[in-house]
Amino acid sequence: MRFAALVAAALLAACSPRFDWRDVRPAPGGFVVALPDRPQTVARDVAVTLPGGVLHLALTMTSTGVGATLFAVGVAPLPPAAAQDADAVLAWFRDGIVRNLAGTVTASRPLAPPPGATGALRASEELVARGTMEPGHRAARLDARLYVFEDRLYSLAAVAAEGELPPEARDTFFDSFRIAGH
Repeated sequence: MRFAALVAAALLAACSPRFDWRDVRPAPGGFVVALPDRPQTVARDVAVTLPGGVLHLALTMTSTGVGATLFAVGVAPLPPAAAQDADAVLAWFRDGIVRNLAGTVTASRPLAPPPGATGALRASEELVARGTMEPGHRAARLDARLYVFEDRLYSLAAVAAEGELPPEARDTFFDSFRIAGH
């Protein structure tokens, strides 16, 4: 019986992704977050459609994947007009990441300011969405936290095939996020 339990534990460990957490401080970014592998950082221009017109933002995305799981943190400086329309900016980014999964939001709530924040939190949202991911249109879960803090948007997302991301790994990622040097 004890041998069977050891074999079962070994098989579960072999099927689970290994999370090797490390603090990451991307520059520019103004934040610290724990990611479970060496991340890559890319920058791109994003055209955000707001009620007052199209806004071009320089989004920097730091991400890493482990197995069928992706962890990503995006940050974009906002011009004064966009910071004043924080709810619309946040909604545009929320809708975009949910759309990437062809998903549906299943839970949503506002958030308190992230740790380290010493200014104005203009908008925030924590959400869970369900959808599908490639390859194979596997059922997927998205957990995200979005903040418009002062003049920056921060977008944190953990996307995984259903059942692939243990709750404690999800918590480690989100709970590690800190605003630094802003």
